[in-house]
Amino acid sequence: MKQFTDRFLASIKPQKKKIVIREGRGFAFQVLPSGSKSFLYIFELDKQKGYLQLGNYPTMSLADARIAYNDAYKLIKSGIDPRDQKKAAKEELAKSRKKAEVIAATAVLLEQCTFQSLVDEGIPDGYIPSTVEQLAAVYYVKYSKVNHGFQTQRNFLYHTKSGINSTIGKKLITEVRRKDAIELIQGIASRAPGQAGNVLKAGRQIFEYALQLEWVETQPFLQITKAVPKAGAKKCERALDDDEVLQAWTEISKSPSSDSVKRAIKMILVTAQRSGEVSQMHSEQIKDRWWTIPAKVAKNGREHRVYLTDTALSLIGNRKGYIFPSGKGNIGHVAVNTLSQAINRGYLSDEVVKVVGTRKIKARKEPYFGMPPWSPHDLRRTARTNMPRVGVSDEHAEEVLNHTKPGIIGVYNKYRYDKEKKAALIAWEEFLLTLLNPGQKKDEE
Repeated sequence: MKQFTDRFLASIKPQKKKIVIREGRGFAFQVLPSGSKSFLYIFELDKQKGYLQLGNYPTMSLADARIAYNDAYKLIKSGIDPRDQKKAAKEELAKSRKKAEVIAATAVLLEQCTFQSLVDEGIPDGYIPSTVEQLAAVYYVKYSKVNHGFQTQRNFLYHTKSGINSTIGKKLITEVRRKDAIELIQGIASRAPGQAGNVLKAGRQIFEYALQLEWVETQPFLQITKAVPKAGAKKCERALDDDEVLQAWTEISKSPSSDSVKRAIKMILVTAQRSGEVSQMHSEQIKDRWWTIPAKVAKNGREHRVYLTDTALSLIGNRKGYIFPSGKGNIGHVAVNTLSQAINRGYLSDEVVKVVGTRKIKARKEPYFGMPPWSPHDLRRTARTNMPRVGVSDEHAEEVLNHTKPGIIGVYNKYRYDKEKKAALIAWEEFLLTLLNPGQKKDEE
């Protein structure tokens, strides 16, 4: 045995056969005929001889080789095979490298396939999304645009871009966990519970889609409302009573909102249609006394015909293009949010004044026109609630609202009830006019 030194190791020349020189306690030096030199640890464990390659010389210095040898020697004394640890370290390194490669590949894919590029240019054949924002784009193009109405598509885009893509959009879909979904919804719910519910719905939709196609194995957005109660949808039960209908109509007329906004809000009450469908009403959709809501606009994706009563026609007038135009934004017509804001915001009134010192100034009127909170959609519910009062059956009232029939009835009954819808809307208009003109109101039988 000879104590190894760098001078000694460098002086060893390769032979025709492999040379193994031992220093002691299993620490050895190997020289191959090719000239390759390396450090070895020769040991015995469980009565079996073993060899561990410590490193190549001179890439590994003699000092580092001794450290590696001592670590392996301690493992043997503890009954642990150092080769197992080395193998595990190699596997862990391989995993890390693979993950780094995936991350690098994903970065390239993100540059090539962003949410917007996939929406604008379409989804390539056989394309499988890697990130959340790519999944959202595939769902929108492949499913939502095919099965949903225009307003539903718009809502999905808005809540996806603002709530999902901006937070977890770059995350791999296979790495999104329930805790990620909860943290996302909790953050939004703390400042905007209503938006949290919509973002939750969008997240649940895209991951349910991915689950069905076996792109993911879990649904991270499932039952989130149990963890984040604020994100739960609130049950809609508000319908205006008779006095509130008159008050709302009167205050809408006197409000400082634009003519388009005032007429659109009233049209919801008169026709019992959705605010998103009313706001985009176009002269090309009107023929004679019928308004046809295109399938791409209707929330349920089903074309719908609405009879226009005299009151509805007066709100429409002789306008061409959008019936409720807007000079703001790029969509050409009033936005649904604008209708809501016209109701829930207070405004200054010429009729209500207060004295400040020696001056009389305009006073601010209460939001919701001084009534308990209500929305444009509550006007639609108000019309539906009152239809039975004027003899309209539930079946015909549901057709007026373009609600899809449940179960097997919806599969086989394709009758569109134009005659019945016309009668229902005329009856509703007559009753509505009695509410708006209480001096002419007849006693109910």
